[in-house]
Amino acid sequence: MSQEEDLFTYDEDEAVRYILNVLPQELKEKYSHDDIVYITDVVYDYYEQKGLFDEQAGDEVELDEEDIIEFARKCARKDRMKIDDEDMPFLVRGELDYEESLGVF
Repeated sequence: MSQEEDLFTYDEDEAVRYILNVLPQELKEKYSHDDIVYITDVVYDYYEQKGLFDEQAGDEVELDEEDIIEFARKCARKDRMKIDDEDMPFLVRGELDYEESLGVF
């Protein structure tokens, strides 16, 4: 199954539930559904910006988690989201774990 086909199995509500399930308890209460959707959108924007959806990118994709986290931090600051920098790794890692569970990358 190609990455493009896998993306169609991506369910935003399932992603939010998954991420909330893996977050530390104090973060589960700190961030709303909309905050987590924001993170999923930012990660998608990162992939687009890096050309990871380009058919010529090849089958093997190496993700730089630290780069994704820093990208998400910059976007959150620019968009004036109330997401703490120190929480971003947990939120991004939750999204990446959800994608991995689908076999997206």
